[in-house]
Amino acid sequence: MQKIDFFGGLHGNFLEVSINYAINQNGYDITKPQFTKDGACHLKIGDISYLRIISAQHFSYNELEFDHNDRVVRIVPSMDDLLIGFTNSFLRAGDEMFDIDNLENNTLTKLSKIEKSKNFVNTLVQDHGIKTDYSRSTLRNYFYSMLTDQENGLELLTRFTPVDNPVYNFSFRSFFDIGMFYYELNKVANFLELNFYPTLDLAKFHSDFLSLNQGYHSEVKCKQVLQAILHGKSMDINLNLIEEAWINNQLIRCFRCHDLPILWQDQYATNTLELSQAVFDWKSRDYPTESIS
Repeated sequence: MQKIDFFGGLHGNFLEVSINYAINQNGYDITKPQFTKDGACHLKIGDISYLRIISAQHFSYNELEFDHNDRVVRIVPSMDDLLIGFTNSFLRAGDEMFDIDNLENNTLTKLSKIEKSKNFVNTLVQDHGIKTDYSRSTLRNYFYSMLTDQENGLELLTRFTPVDNPVYNFSFRSFFDIGMFYYELNKVANFLELNFYPTLDLAKFHSDFLSLNQGYHSEVKCKQVLQAILHGKSMDINLNLIEEAWINNQLIRCFRCHDLPILWQDQYATNTLELSQAVFDWKSRDYPTESIS
């Protein structure tokens, strides 16, 4: 059997359809609607015309065993993929719409709607007690730790069950460039001892995937914001909590400004110049001054 092992938000269902269509050639019509309103590739579920040759599930997360003859494709992200991974993990949790923009209001009620937020809730309650609302800075700091600390971040998306089966590690980053995506599919085909048959319909399927991918668009947006900050250009910004945490992470990586107050206040900056001026002023204090003889 062929199986895809992946963690929530890492596009296992999209990869399943792509492999079944373009490698296993199951004859499925990928020109019809494939994505739910939140961008998840779940419309194949319940479609009797869909033949599932390779099967994507959360095998490791749910501690499901593999058969001895299974070939396993794992979707593997890196630290640099976490903005996309965690954004989609929360926004596509079980096809439930999740309010990540205003999570500081009715926090526990919102988090309780998704099963994967248990650790998040436990940490909040343990550190701050049971409240209706939690400060935006508190929540931002939690996401910041997920983006920076492997144990609380990357490992949540890569704790794969050790197996003796043949395994191929599929690069998560390759989803976001069609050339890289096709390159990885060719390698999967070789791993499965099959061939890869790309079509224009597959290219359109990939284009639709990108157009509906919240995490991908969030990364594009945040990189533009970071560029404006680093170049001292004015740009009005309106970021969600994960995006704010990602910007903080990048600025701290660039400037080592861990104690910069503007990064930790509840009301986040609304223009890039606020952040740019703050970090460059902060860093200027590290410059050596010329000695006066």
